[in-house]
Amino acid sequence: MGANGGEPVVLLSGGVDSAVVLALLKRAGRAPAALWIDYGQPAATAELRASEALAGLYDAAWSRVDVHGLAPPAAGEFPGRNDLLVATAGVFGGGAPVAIGVHAGTGYADCSPGWLHGWQAHLATQRPGEATLLAPLIDASKADVLALARELAVPTDLAYSCETSSEPCARCSSCMDRARCDARP
Repeated sequence: MGANGGEPVVLLSGGVDSAVVLALLKRAGRAPAALWIDYGQPAATAELRASEALAGLYDAAWSRVDVHGLAPPAAGEFPGRNDLLVATAGVFGGGAPVAIGVHAGTGYADCSPGWLHGWQAHLATQRPGEATLLAPLIDASKADVLALARELAVPTDLAYSCETSSEPCARCSSCMDRARCDARP
């Protein structure tokens, strides 16, 4: 994978945030690859379908990596989740930049600017001049991300955003964010 000419590997969960990151990179003339990681998350089946569909729509080479033996919570924060995803994508991409859809306002430590800078420093130490962590939404609120999705014509109907299962629960923070997205003109 790292031989894709230095193009980024997008952690494409299948949700709106990662779809926006993919759309931003494509709009910038990049040719990113898409990576979906199954780490035992409750919504894996629906996320998988959404990730594949979005990658196909944006003509991004799509790959899957399975990580076994974890016990993610049924909903809410999974401490270290983004660490796992970035580390896996870094190994998978062989030094290619990694792009992730973290944004402001989640309250999760692994969605903060400090977390981002720590990972960028780690990757720069490990592979000087090669690996970077791209997080174009890091300063954006969820409302900003949803507005950008509309501006970029991201097909949010293809995205999947529930933390609890492959059927929307309408109660988790991701479902509530999605409801706000769908309610906006």
